[in-house]
Amino acid sequence: MLYYGCMDPKTNGPPPLDDDTPADLKGLINFVNSRASIRRPERWPERFDTPADSAAFLTHCELGYDGQTLSAQDTTRLRRMRDAIVHAVKEPTDPRAWAAINELAKTSPLHLHVASSHAATLQSVRTNPADTVIARVLDQIARAITTGRWDRLGACAQCQRVFYDTTRSHTRRWCS
Repeated sequence: MLYYGCMDPKTNGPPPLDDDTPADLKGLINFVNSRASIRRPERWPERFDTPADSAAFLTHCELGYDGQTLSAQDTTRLRRMRDAIVHAVKEPTDPRAWAAINELAKTSPLHLHVASSHAATLQSVRTNPADTVIARVLDQIARAITTGRWDRLGACAQCQRVFYDTTRSHTRRWCS
């Protein structure tokens, strides 16, 4: 199933993902698809406008958000992280995109949690809900890069929604 760039009005959640989107990247893709639609903002508004909008959206993003209260500062941090990631998806060779992600990552103290020789994750040191979300997003970025799947993330040429490209040639340009 391809997604069509509009949210489910019943849940305030992200647009549905393609059936073959890797499970361990769904949270990341959902997170970056919180931006307002360029072509139809009335159908897909900015999801990180207010703490309440952010919380409603994050509940459906598969990032383990537990519904804790977000502040206006949290919402700003999440929006800045999202925008930096979108820049890196669109321009993966631009060092400024990666520098912005690194600067924002410094605001969220993390530690490495190793469960076995085959399982390690980044986790937030603080209990702030924005830090927890950022830690999970950074964990999925690291996973995408180390598994060679970052280059399969693309932004739709029409609506700018981020998707996972499963075409053999890695040339998909549209989300639908």
